[in-house]
Amino acid sequence: MDGQGNSILVATCGNVMAADDAFGPLVARELRRLAMPGVEVVDLDIRPAALLDYLPVDTGLILVDAVYAPGLEPGRVLDIDWFSPDKPGLANDDTMSSHGLSIAVQLDLAQRLGLLPASVRLIAVSIESARVGQSASDRLPELIITASNLVVMHAERWSASILERTYA
Repeated sequence: MDGQGNSILVATCGNVMAADDAFGPLVARELRRLAMPGVEVVDLDIRPAALLDYLPVDTGLILVDAVYAPGLEPGRVLDIDWFSPDKPGLANDDTMSSHGLSIAVQLDLAQRLGLLPASVRLIAVSIESARVGQSASDRLPELIITASNLVVMHAERWSASILERTYA
């Protein structure tokens, strides 16, 4: 992605070998199957720092990841506006990351560098464990569909907003 034109980036993180931490890459697989025009889907794997390689984008950024969220039951899908003053306090907490270096740290750095678009969302699922070789929960396929639908909803809304501004 070259940052030119109206673009939406969906960046996922996760480890397909580590139980429910496969959430992000599996959502990426589902979104690629849907082939949404104007949306680039990248799987950062277990390297959240690679996000900076894909920025800036003009229209919006959606991050998809599994998170440790103490106090939240595992299997809950979160849809967070990154810039909302009402976002959960844990959204910036490094303990939420299952990758050691959190997506929150990457977003904060990207914001300081002026690389973030005006719209940034985090679509996440709270997980209990991300151990390599452990089986994923039975609900993971359902959670992937829920998250994919949320991504599509936001991408369509942002795309409609672009069209309204362009042809207004």
